[in-house]
Amino acid sequence: MDEHHGAIYVPPANGLPYLVVTVTSDGVVARPAQTRAEARILLSRERLARARAGQRGHDGVERTIDAQ
Repeated sequence: MDEHHGAIYVPPANGLPYLVVTVTSDGVVARPAQTRAEARILLSRERLARARAGQRGHDGVERTIDAQ
């Protein structure tokens, strides 16, 4: 896994899906994708959602500090 906690695994045989594997605090999630492009989109969406969630958490801390 890279620093973004996700990877795309290429199918070992024809007819099998690509696997998009992500690691979260809830555990490991593997999602199938029919094409490499679809797999890249799924992984990008996961990374974007994680970045947005991190930003919301960071903004909440700043608001709490400013309110005091």
